Amino acid sequence: MTFSRRLALHIAVMIMGGNIAGGMAAAKAPDQVILTPQSPDALIVVKTDWWQPAPSMLSAFKLILSSYADGDEKLTSGMFSGNVMLEARQKKFVDGYLIASIKPGRWVVQSYSQQDTWALCFNAASLQFEVKPGEVLYLGRFDALFHRRQLTMQAVSTGRTSISGYGFADFFDLTDGPQFEPVEEAGLAAAKAMLATRAPGVTAPVTTVTFAPATFGTGSTLFAERKCGGYFNSSAKPKKSAS
Repeated sequence: MTFSRRLALHIAVMIMGGNIAGGMAAAKAPDQVILTPQSPDALIVVKTDWWQPAPSMLSAFKLILSSYADGDEKLTSGMFSGNVMLEARQKKFVDGYLIASIKPGRWVVQSYSQQDTWALCFNAASLQFEVKPGEVLYLGRFDALFHRRQLTMQAVSTGRTSISGYGFADFFDLTDGPQFEPVEEAGLAAAKAMLATRAPGVTAPVTTVTFAPATFGTGSTLFAERKCGGYFNSSAKPKKSAS
């Protein structure tokens, strides 16, 4: 990859990281958020892990969700729209939870990344779910430590433990998709209690997510290089041959 291509890709990644809807924490403190059953939008809540990020990095990891067309097995998001980023920054955690605003519709777990350099693309084995307006959707506990190990193994096995310059490494076609623990009554009750205490303006009902398996086509950059959720998204469905 030439320097100009690495630079362009790096800029795109940084812009995406700065412009993806990062959730309510980017705009309002939890006690300032208002969501009622009549609200047009929704919230998602995830319980997960945090660890000290690498030097110069603000977040331990980023989990990106994308709008999704199930029938086409395709991301409907773009580089700058239709995405929600759950960013594991210490100041964004609320009693061990990450909270993000989200638009109603169908969503898929797109990728897990670290240090704006390495990413696990869940194109071959992901999870999709539906979001309704005026609800808080609890996704359960996301096992970030599992994916931290998974990403390390991918980098080591492919010899990409060090990325120079503005390079970026996407790992595609993985066997293991996003790891969410099944939501039990105690877990749901704890999430509700957190919201009641820390976000009293949220009166919308809290419901448990219903996940379904999903696959999606990977996109490409402006330089026709494979990218998870790039400028040009494709379908995971095989193309029909001309008869």
